[in-house]
Amino acid sequence: MMRHQKISATLRLVTAQMQRQGLWQDQPPATEKLSSKLPFCVDSLTFVEWLQWVMFPKLVAVIETRAKLPAASNMAVMAEQAFKTESAETDALLSLITQLDKDLTL
Repeated sequence: MMRHQKISATLRLVTAQMQRQGLWQDQPPATEKLSSKLPFCVDSLTFVEWLQWVMFPKLVAVIETRAKLPAASNMAVMAEQAFKTESAETDALLSLITQLDKDLTL
């Protein structure tokens, strides 16, 4: 499977898991929250909000245009820290984010 297709498939799995866990949002955060300059928008978004509203749209755009993918990703480390405060069961989601990191790593 081509790298773009593999990443797209993993993104769909992460999205579905977030939906099952009740972590997917129907409405985007306010524009000013999406405008943070800090990594992962840590000052304005939760990690799952950042995934849904910042990272996933960027990855989808790259996949759709067949643009160059990032050479590496380390989202799982951030996810592991962020999920310590989540009430939802996040083991399966963390596993999928780890897979997404692997898919993005050359």
